[in-house]
Amino acid sequence: MIDRHLIEQIVEEVVKNLFGAKSAPNSKAKHNILAVGDLGKVDSNIVEVLEENWNVLPYDFSEEAQLHNVMRVIFLDASQDLFVKGALGICDTPESELLSACIMDYVPVTLIPKTNLYKILNGEKKTNGEYSSSLMEYKEKLLKFGVEINSLEDFAAPKPISADQPVSKRLITQRDVQECKMNEILADKQTIITPLARDTARELGKSIIVMDTKGAENTWKWER
Repeated sequence: MIDRHLIEQIVEEVVKNLFGAKSAPNSKAKHNILAVGDLGKVDSNIVEVLEENWNVLPYDFSEEAQLHNVMRVIFLDASQDLFVKGALGICDTPESELLSACIMDYVPVTLIPKTNLYKILNGEKKTNGEYSSSLMEYKEKLLKFGVEINSLEDFAAPKPISADQPVSKRLITQRDVQECKMNEILADKQTIITPLARDTARELGKSIIVMDTKGAENTWKWER
């Protein structure tokens, strides 16, 4: 059985040694994001903003997803079908299989629901109370699994980080999450976040916020 605590200690030591060397990281480097869905249907201005911060890789279901090569997976125009299957762990379509793989392998994933569904989940549209409550329960399950639910506009051009927020770390471990007094922990795209840190953040209801080099943010948020 793999000792995850031992692995975390090894990673921490290796990262300390790496950042102790006199080599500056390339702050202009863009990380890969796997886009699942038809980018051709997305507003060209939004795509342009998205490509400023990410190396956008369109996903072809005829090929096996190389999740180890991407920083995040984004599902465009996600249907209610995918939303519910993701919450229940159902894998009977290529999309739901990919979503499940992301969750199980701790690959950061963002669902961009269809407009009508997003309005319901965001409280902008009122509908049948019992049915709406059921959808919100699925939403809470996905959030607990580490899935981000957002609009494409907010994801592509998120709100700026205020100047009074703390500086991000280069390595976030389980101990960092446990000792942090705040509910939000800042990181940038070069930050290494250990699996135990993600598990602990989920358990404690804390958020790990990943910022780009321009001060924008993308949030991995887990709630109790």
